[in-house]
Amino acid sequence: MTVFRILWRQRALIAVLVRRDLDARYRASVLGFFWSLINPLLLLAVYAVVFTYIFSPRFPGGDPYPLFLFSGLLPWLFFSGAVLDGSATLIDNGPLLAKVMCPPELFPAVTVLSHLVHHLLALPILFLAMAVSSVAGLHPFPWTFPLVVVALVPWLLTTGGAVFAISVLSVHYRDMRDLVSHLLNLLFFSSPIIYSLEGLQVPVVLHRVLTLNPLASLVTVYRDAVFAGRVSPPQLWLMAFTVGVVSWWLGTRVFTAYRETVVEAV
Repeated sequence: MTVFRILWRQRALIAVLVRRDLDARYRASVLGFFWSLINPLLLLAVYAVVFTYIFSPRFPGGDPYPLFLFSGLLPWLFFSGAVLDGSATLIDNGPLLAKVMCPPELFPAVTVLSHLVHHLLALPILFLAMAVSSVAGLHPFPWTFPLVVVALVPWLLTTGGAVFAISVLSVHYRDMRDLVSHLLNLLFFSSPIIYSLEGLQVPVVLHRVLTLNPLASLVTVYRDAVFAGRVSPPQLWLMAFTVGVVSWWLGTRVFTAYRETVVEAV
């Protein structure tokens, strides 16, 4: 049975586990679930102050920089947060796996969907910031913003594939989390999140290497929709979806290869 079929059959249980995960994250906090809205708002406020009054990066298409940065950072936070949590999800739920007969596929899926919920709750903050910026005459409102729904699909596939592979490998190789943390740092700075490939002044060889980064197309397609107000070229969309499908296929293949040994290893 494929991973997707298992997840579809267990969708009701997944919904319950996602709700449990979100409740546990904000348990004993005063504001509770409202932190999902407050966190991105505070993050945007910090970037606006720092990159307006302290640093002021300049490159074509990057103004206002706080919104440029925020539009690239939001999908990255979804991806990196899910991958980091995914590296421990099967280990943390080991007792539940041993006592309850449930497919191990559920827990990586719950991790991805929990972070997706946080991302979706942050999108209205970005939408509002773009609207305020437009009214203030700082940046035209991106009427392509609804395309974010489509631009999120390759991010979801890529994140899902990465989380499935890393979650099951972490059970057998416990230093995987530390390795993933360092790899995420490298991937962050090699992706066009804090800069634009169009305005980057680097040697031609390095520019080509950065362009070949699998996440480059995902970041660009997403940012074009929610910030630049344009539809990315078809070949860029094709590249983004190809990265997503390949990541999902590879990740679930790795998971399937190790799934039978998960319960014994945790």
